[in-house]
Amino acid sequence: MYVHIYVCSCSKYKGKHRAVGTFITRQPQLLILDPALAHEILVDKFSHFRDTITSSFVGHNPHDKYVMRSPFFSAGDEWKRLRTENGAGLTPNRLRMAFNIWEQSGRRLVEYMERARREKGDIIETRDLAYRFTATTMADFIWGIDANALSGKVGEVGVLQKSSTDWTTSAFSSVMKFNKSLVAPFLRKILGMRFFPKATDEFFLKLTQDAVKLRQGGSGEGRSDYLSHLIQLQQRGNTIHDSVGHALTVHLDGYETSGAVLYHMLYSLSEHTEEQEKLRSEILEALALNETISYEQINALPYLDQCFNESLRLTTPIGFFMRICTKAVEIDLGNEKTLNLEPGISVLVPAYQYHHDEAFYPEASEFRPKRFEDGAAGVFNKRGMFLPFGDGPRICLGMRVGQLTVKTAILNIISNYLVEQTNKVSLGADTGLGIFLNGDVMLKYTKLEK
Repeated sequence: MYVHIYVCSCSKYKGKHRAVGTFITRQPQLLILDPALAHEILVDKFSHFRDTITSSFVGHNPHDKYVMRSPFFSAGDEWKRLRTENGAGLTPNRLRMAFNIWEQSGRRLVEYMERARREKGDIIETRDLAYRFTATTMADFIWGIDANALSGKVGEVGVLQKSSTDWTTSAFSSVMKFNKSLVAPFLRKILGMRFFPKATDEFFLKLTQDAVKLRQGGSGEGRSDYLSHLIQLQQRGNTIHDSVGHALTVHLDGYETSGAVLYHMLYSLSEHTEEQEKLRSEILEALALNETISYEQINALPYLDQCFNESLRLTTPIGFFMRICTKAVEIDLGNEKTLNLEPGISVLVPAYQYHHDEAFYPEASEFRPKRFEDGAAGVFNKRGMFLPFGDGPRICLGMRVGQLTVKTAILNIISNYLVEQTNKVSLGADTGLGIFLNGDVMLKYTKLEK
């Protein structure tokens, strides 16, 4: 699996070189060992590294129309156009106006947990709980509907959540499949390889069509959500397929990535009761001033931010970033050595390795939110040492949505429950993009007395 391979390569050469040459199948690749050089590539010299390895995944099957409409898989000017369209619906102002969606999802989360505790006891499988919350929030924000993930029967998986899980599972598998085909990329077209399954494409197309019709018929009129943004884009000439592509781009970050960070963060807090109590005190103090908390307030809680950043560091949902050299450039390798990179050569930034390097983060395997106090995240980011969302112009579009989603869930859970570990869960599930907890995450939730 990729993450393990790059961790081994980095461990062998770090401290000796700023970068080393490797191969991905038969293709030469530059592995960046020095975080400062990573920052240079992702930010300072972005114009020389505009495209990503995923840009080569599209165009092999004409029916794979939604992957072609995602900025994550796009290149050149098309990437810029798609990113601009997508990002305009995810601005801080739009999220502020849509914050009631997250507030309502938070209340539904606690209501579901209470029903689960009454019916099945205090121990709840937390991976499932996390994805129920992210499915609920994203369904409401993107399509203006109830996913029935938290409002349905306890333990019952709704159609949207199941389709979302099938879709993201296929996406992880496709990344590995397309990477392996780099040895003979011509096979992609011959075999008609597609990134997303036909069944989920059809599901999300119908979901988006129905959502647009409902909104245009007056349902939810006046809501400032992502669906309203998609309809505005259609009024300017976008097709329904463009809308599905944008919707799925947001959904991938808001459902899968946010869900993974959330259950890992809850697991870490269950292990570290002192940090959990400190976080609870901060949250309850903020809630004591107002019965509810605003968009600005949830983003201004310093210890919540520290815990979130430390969870991102430990989890690293995207373990590495690949860039393609698009314009010849000279790379400083140190010791008065330089390397001339030609267009087409790929460069890999191993974020997971940086995040778990003892030289940058003492006791790197431990949950230590204190390391992110006093704005340290920004300092680490500028040094290239903290890259949970990537960096530069291609930084993750769903960053703000992900932060808001995870923080809202944590705020509602920690203010209402003591979270305790019932058994150790080991890391080791390597998806090819990241390394995650391997197995059920069974945590005990004890209701706090108000």
